[in-house]
Amino acid sequence: MYGDPDTTWGICLEATLAEPLDLPAVVDGVNTLCERYPHLGAAPLVTQSPADAWPRVRQEVAAAPYGPASPLLRVAVSADGSGLLVGAHHGVIDGLGLLAVVSAAAGRDLRTRARGIGDRRSPRGFVASSVRRLGEAVTNPPARFGGAGEPGSTLEDLSAVTRPRVDRGTAHLARAVLEAFAEHPGSRTARHPLLVIGASRRLDPVPEPDRRTAYLRLRAGSGLRPDQVASLVADLRPEPDFPETSAGGAAPLAIRLLRNRLGATAMLSNLGLVEGEGLESVAMYPATSGPRSVAVGLASTATTTSLSLRTRRRDFTASEHEALAGSLAERFFA
Repeated sequence: MYGDPDTTWGICLEATLAEPLDLPAVVDGVNTLCERYPHLGAAPLVTQSPADAWPRVRQEVAAAPYGPASPLLRVAVSADGSGLLVGAHHGVIDGLGLLAVVSAAAGRDLRTRARGIGDRRSPRGFVASSVRRLGEAVTNPPARFGGAGEPGSTLEDLSAVTRPRVDRGTAHLARAVLEAFAEHPGSRTARHPLLVIGASRRLDPVPEPDRRTAYLRLRAGSGLRPDQVASLVADLRPEPDFPETSAGGAAPLAIRLLRNRLGATAMLSNLGLVEGEGLESVAMYPATSGPRSVAVGLASTATTTSLSLRTRRRDFTASEHEALAGSLAERFFA
């Protein structure tokens, strides 16, 4: 009952380090982590790739399908040792949880200043909420970013814009997405965009490699100040947790029938300020889910802030992806 039947539910985090990593040490760190946390499954094969293959490896780590025997974690190191990619199935770990994998692989402690929502609960149960969402899908589906795409393509595009650090967070990111949508070619609609914001339930600055995720839904238009968006987000209640069931096959059937009216305008994920020795930059790539999926990530280090974008090639061509990434960055960093 998780929604998009076509998503691989892969998430990915990319870290750039000041000092090159030692590949055997990375392998030992990942193996030890998987031994300590059995829910992560068998330790993956750690690969090392040349610079010209790095974009392809990033896509594979983030988006390759997970088969029945596939490792639940993926780890890759760049040829010069300064780049690290970690990916995982979102059913076993979340974005902040990936930081724990980076910590183990890089052999250094990472902390985040992001603070979660704790035990804040949904005002409705899953069944009641699902009925409302299905009704909303029929009468008021989310607005979508426009694009020609390449129908039939299985590729994804993942890119990040990294600038000197700015002290901006989820409200600024949401505002940038809303403003970019209002000006985006082909996105003219009377419906307000719907943003799904990933939120953590963690209160500890040192994350564990697990999944403690909640989701917030924000419907809003353009023209809001960041403080107004922040106030709206602060008042949101999380969506109810998904039960681990297909409801006797009824849920997948309903999802496939309404698949073009479900999902969101964009999915947002903010890892906050990530602190760690020798950590130069971090880019977060949330899972793509729903039609015309747009996934936007944000993460900062002591010196940099990275805004990342992930789209499917069938929905947006490479040039459309590049233009959207530039539009988002222009509005966020302005």
